Amino acid sequence: MRLLILVLAMCSCFGAQIKVAAAANLSKALVAIKVAFLKNHPKDKVLISFGSSGSLFKQITLDAPYDLFISADKDRPLKLAKGGFTPYPVQVYARGVLVLWSATRPVKSLDALQDSYDHLAIANPALAPYGRASMEVLKKLHLADTLQLKIAEANSVGQATAYVESKAAQLGFSALSLMDKKAHYFIVPQEYYSPIEQAMVLTKWGGDKKLAKDFADFILSIKGQALLKAHGYLIAPFAN
Repeated sequence: MRLLILVLAMCSCFGAQIKVAAAANLSKALVAIKVAFLKNHPKDKVLISFGSSGSLFKQITLDAPYDLFISADKDRPLKLAKGGFTPYPVQVYARGVLVLWSATRPVKSLDALQDSYDHLAIANPALAPYGRASMEVLKKLHLADTLQLKIAEANSVGQATAYVESKAAQLGFSALSLMDKKAHYFIVPQEYYSPIEQAMVLTKWGGDKKLAKDFADFILSIKGQALLKAHGYLIAPFAN
């Protein structure tokens, strides 16, 4: 009996822990959400790994023990469900906003793409939804072939943003959620690319963990949605 009491006391002391796989565009917003969430879960831990949605998806299909997958698209969470990696419902939590930006020059319109520069940073379209959206913009403007030699491809939108921050690229596509007030950016009109519907799903490892479900619910809560909106996302009903 004393041993049981000791074990229960130790569990109560250390709290619960979950591992979250999250798209790179969430690196600022999700940290803010995590901080707000843990105020009511002081003994618990939420460990977040950021990367491209494609890379994280592949890790999960190879049995990486993430409890919650927060993607930059809806397709990959749906593929996890169809592939038997989760029996849980896919939930759209926000819509992403694409920007064209620079750390060194004003960007007042998409005409900046036709200015003089050496490199244009874009996330890998095969791995990152923001990269796919970026290529849609270039194709719509009939610039995909013209700018092909200038494109500096990154693994994720976070890495593409870092290319511009370091001035390795003079111009780049990124997520509004990654911009700060000092950045020179132009919000790409939504008619230039398909909606970036961002969704999440509990995995087969996290579905029976109360903390994972609570964290997912918090993201969809009024507080969580307000934090996403404050970081540049569109939330249901996806009005500006």
